[in-house]
Amino acid sequence: MELLSETDIQTIHKKCSLSKKNIQKWYITDYSDNLVGYLGEHLSLFFETESERRKFFIKCVPRFNSFRANYVRETAFFNKEYIMLSKLFQNFRDNDGLQKWRPKLLYVKEELFVFEDVTEMGYIMPSNLSTLMYDEILATIAALARFHAQSWIHEEEKSIELDRPYRLWEDYADYLSEPERGQPWRDTGMRAVIDFLKVYSKFRTKHNFEEIVNVKIPELYKIAEKLMKPSIKYRNVVVHRDVWSNNIFLKTLDNGKMHALLVDYQTVLYCAPAIDLSALIYLNTTKQFRLKYTKKMIDFYYEVLCAELELEDIDITSMISKCNFVESYTESLAFGMTQAALVIPMIAMSDDQRKEIFDNPETNAVLSEVSRSQEFIDVAKVNKTYKNRVIELFDDIVETFCIHQ
Repeated sequence: MELLSETDIQTIHKKCSLSKKNIQKWYITDYSDNLVGYLGEHLSLFFETESERRKFFIKCVPRFNSFRANYVRETAFFNKEYIMLSKLFQNFRDNDGLQKWRPKLLYVKEELFVFEDVTEMGYIMPSNLSTLMYDEILATIAALARFHAQSWIHEEEKSIELDRPYRLWEDYADYLSEPERGQPWRDTGMRAVIDFLKVYSKFRTKHNFEEIVNVKIPELYKIAEKLMKPSIKYRNVVVHRDVWSNNIFLKTLDNGKMHALLVDYQTVLYCAPAIDLSALIYLNTTKQFRLKYTKKMIDFYYEVLCAELELEDIDITSMISKCNFVESYTESLAFGMTQAALVIPMIAMSDDQRKEIFDNPETNAVLSEVSRSQEFIDVAKVNKTYKNRVIELFDDIVETFCIHQ
């Protein structure tokens, strides 16, 4: 299978700063021995000229894992990202410097994308085994706010062009919805939350605990499903939904400030922006951190969003007031916490443990609809750090929505 033709290579060549230098050699290698992503295959593309070698990043449909390849095709996750990159995001600003929010796209076709490799510029991917530090979380929140701002900027420009209110849902509803094939995966993950709680929750000795979680947790996930659809109460944006360590790149700039870029847009939705912020926060912070900094994180997100819109002469209060955004964030917790509960049990384990579980198609905890409860429970038995991180979040859900409520 030929990934890239000579014509493709010349197209990429013209879009990068090597355009005046002849390519003497180009080749593709594996990106990393580590498990970088779950759905796509990741590769490195190298260009060699007389004076330098440049490295680029390729994401494509898995070539040698038919189970994963069939899954991404059935769920249309890859097609969703293809439409975002090739169509919608072409209307979004690709800013430089501090306002940059994603790597530069150099080439795109249906089952293969080529980007600049930001690791060559000093960006690094944070560890999946730990949460983000204060400056790292603020940088990530800033990138998210800049991304969200692009939805409203484009909608406002299109509204002026059409001389009527325009919303992205008109043209992209099919690509900004949750695919039906994705729901069984969410249901399986929800059951794993319930099973894990019954074994490890600090509340498990309370009267009727099992009956409570058997009823309340599914109810909570139903609320989260509704939040994944366009809001009729708040102005919607394209949300990333999956901002955790593997989809974040961080760099300390010359001025000492931390800067973040977001990657992987295969699970985007069109809904209230606060659900993205809440998911980001619960995916990447501890409970103690949230108790101390949640207000600051909300305020910072709103400030960056406001600043991005002001650059385009858009008044943020015409989109959403600060008071309404805080209200929306509170309502979004059902999504943020449940989304984190689906993802954290998969990302908080060691690379060896992840490979053992995820590389087996029959027990693939990411893709399979087969129960993944026992795998997570077993990892927790031998990995105390893993158990503590997972149960802290799960018990926070119980405390917030099942017991105190």
